[in-house]
Amino acid sequence: MSAEQPDVVDPTRIVPADFVFPGTEQLDPREVFAGPGYQAPRQRTEPAAVAALVCAVLSLIPGLGLLALGLGILALRRLRNSYDTGHGQAWFSVVVGAAATIGWLWLWWIVAQTT
Repeated sequence: MSAEQPDVVDPTRIVPADFVFPGTEQLDPREVFAGPGYQAPRQRTEPAAVAALVCAVLSLIPGLGLLALGLGILALRRLRNSYDTGHGQAWFSVVVGAAATIGWLWLWWIVAQTT
């Protein structure tokens, strides 16, 4: 054998020891392979999408619609590069947040015009 090749090669190892499959960086192998057969890992929801959804639902309070819009856009940007869920929540927050903000601005303009 040459000097650069190891003396013992593990034939059962297909990938290098420090290799991580893309999208599995946050998974615990003990959780995935603990039960009989393959257990699908729990899906993770983007926290910014959940916060945006809460703000969108409460957007009848002035200012929360704008916050929902901002958090929804932030969640969509973070979801672009991850395997997390929450796309529907983020889009709902963007639409409802924009509509609520436009509604509050329109109401403010109407009140300002009448006084």
